[in-house]
Amino acid sequence: MKLRRTIKLQLECSPDTLKQTVELYTKAFNAVCSAGWEDKDCNGVSLHHKTYQAVREYLPAQLAVSSRMKATEALKSVIGRGASKHKTSCPLSRTMAVRYDARSYSAALDKGEVSILTVTGRKRFKVTVPEYFKRYLTWKRTTADLFLRKSGVFLHIVFEKEIADPVLTGNAVGIDRGINQIAVTSENKFYSGHACKEITGKYRALRKRLQTCGSASAKRHLKRLSAKENRYRADVNHCVSRSIVDQIPTGTVIVLEDLDSIRQTVRLRRKQRTLLHNWSFYQLQQFLIYKSAEKGIAVEFVDSRYTSQKCSVCGYISRANRTSQSSFQCKECGFAINADLNASRNIKQNYLTAISCKVGAVVNQPIVASDDAQHLLVPGRSSVTSPHLKALA
Repeated sequence: MKLRRTIKLQLECSPDTLKQTVELYTKAFNAVCSAGWEDKDCNGVSLHHKTYQAVREYLPAQLAVSSRMKATEALKSVIGRGASKHKTSCPLSRTMAVRYDARSYSAALDKGEVSILTVTGRKRFKVTVPEYFKRYLTWKRTTADLFLRKSGVFLHIVFEKEIADPVLTGNAVGIDRGINQIAVTSENKFYSGHACKEITGKYRALRKRLQTCGSASAKRHLKRLSAKENRYRADVNHCVSRSIVDQIPTGTVIVLEDLDSIRQTVRLRRKQRTLLHNWSFYQLQQFLIYKSAEKGIAVEFVDSRYTSQKCSVCGYISRANRTSQSSFQCKECGFAINADLNASRNIKQNYLTAISCKVGAVVNQPIVASDDAQHLLVPGRSSVTSPHLKALA
């Protein structure tokens, strides 16, 4: 398998130096998207023939091809979402990151120098590689993306190397992700989210006051706060994911719930909706995946339904089992435990049941009153009907 890492380098130049290149690249991206959206065409070859000559009037050949490729990817994404009955619109970018490949950029990072293609030809820029990123310089260098930001110009370079696939030992650790508890593992490890909730709540209240004020001073303050909360959340998720991965032996499987559609399916009060939509569960998931791969730990997913309602001892499912946000007590066998810990154990058990049965039905579905079990597949997920579940009334 391939292991990928991205290093972020700041170019020693003014944003104005590359502003024209980024603007024309964005113009080309939007032009290709418009052409594809109008014809409902997301075929790369077809879009190339339709748009290449027009784009080449103001972009070098390699950047013209690159912008078409990015536009094709964006069109495929939105057209695919439209097929799933999601509301979609033509992709449009204000400032598109410029994608470079081996033909359009080169890097001598040991000398602190990069060369990139612009609308006015090749240009060289000095960069400083942080000590932490130097470990990746021996890896294979692939593509790069150029970003213009308020604080400067940044080049994100992707490195990759081949590593052996993880050799699994048969052990699994279930992880329940939440808001009050960022993560709870089936090995009785708790990662509280109370401090994170408190700090993000303060940020939200402060932004609300500043936006209501609207003065020049308030706007300057809002500008300083820009992305500060996101950086804090990312730091918390980095610390939690690192702690989890460091405590899990090589060859273990981390089992997570499939939460891809939770924002669309859950029904909550306004205050709870605010918390839900500020919940960075996907970022924590991505951090766990890439940190686990380096250590030889696999990550699998199971269906999320009923993991909070099911007893991890007897398998009885009922909403009444969840007596409060943090308390679980089974109405069938009387087993009492922390609700999030119970959910993490159910997640682990669902995965173990899936790999033991080796069939294609969904984990954690109630047995229906018919001879055939329901087969509701979660694409790309290991899943099977658990024989321990009791029928719902």
